[in-house]
Amino acid sequence: MPTITLKPFDQDMQTLLGELKSGYHAGELSKKDSSEIPKEIHIIEAGANMVGYGVVWEYDNGKQLIHKAEKDYFSDDEKYLEKDFYIDIKNKTDFIFIEALDVLKEYEGSGYAAFFVNWLKAKYPNKKMYVYTLDKSRNFWFKQGFEVLGNTVWMSYN
Repeated sequence: MPTITLKPFDQDMQTLLGELKSGYHAGELSKKDSSEIPKEIHIIEAGANMVGYGVVWEYDNGKQLIHKAEKDYFSDDEKYLEKDFYIDIKNKTDFIFIEALDVLKEYEGSGYAAFFVNWLKAKYPNKKMYVYTLDKSRNFWFKQGFEVLGNTVWMSYN
């Protein structure tokens, strides 16, 4: 049975992520400034092996995620395409943003990502969750019960 362990998201963890040969977000996360990452990272483990990780932010208000989205995801000339995101998120409070969920290549297809999402759903049963999806991962998020936010690549649950 896999487990989820919270570990400090410190320089040692960033170094470990930078050394990974797989993990879609690992290289990017390894180079971020400490102000751009949460204090902890969720490690998905099976036995003694790290099989994946998740980066999750807890936000008190929509302005926090809007600021992150404008900084990390939206180009200035394409913000108008995200109007459905702005409409949905602007007045939200107390929600979760899943910035990254990666299962290492050698462990893909074993249900670890779904295990992580189900763990989040159990940990935060009454909180809305948001994720910025990639085309190749969209079907996974649909299977987890997430819905598309208007005409954007953002998806939400709950």
